[in-house]
Amino acid sequence: MSVTETLKDAANYTVLRTKLAWLTHKVHAHSQTVTQLASNINDAAEQMLDAAETMKALAVDDQTTSEFADAALTMTGVKDAAGAYTSAADSASAAADDAKRTTENDHGGIAEAVESSPVDMAEASFYTQP
Repeated sequence: MSVTETLKDAANYTVLRTKLAWLTHKVHAHSQTVTQLASNINDAAEQMLDAAETMKALAVDDQTTSEFADAALTMTGVKDAAGAYTSAADSASAAADDAKRTTENDHGGIAEAVESSPVDMAEASFYTQP
C-alpha cells in the first residue's frame, strides 16, 4: 500500500491521525534498519581490511591480498552511501513527526469538539466559507 493510497483512505480526522501515526512509525523503523545495516557493513569492511593486512603480513600473494583490500574499500564506499541514506531517513523521520504533530495541533481541537458535540455535524458544504 502506497502512502498516497493510505492517506487517500483517511475519510476523517481520526482515521487520518491513525494512519499518520502508522506512517511515522514505519519511517522511524526504516531509519533504524538503515542505521543498523550501515553499522554491519562498516564492521565487515574493517574485518576485510584486517584480513588483507594479515594476509600481507603472512606473505600471501599480492593479487589475493589486493582483492580483500578492494572489497574492504568497496564496503567502505557502501557504508558512506548508507550514512547519507541514514541522514535522509532521519530527515524523513523528523518530517513525519512534524506532519503528525502539525495535524494533531491544527485539527485536534476540532475533532474533540465534534466528538463531544451533542448534535451531529451538518454536511461539509454547510461549513464552506464563500
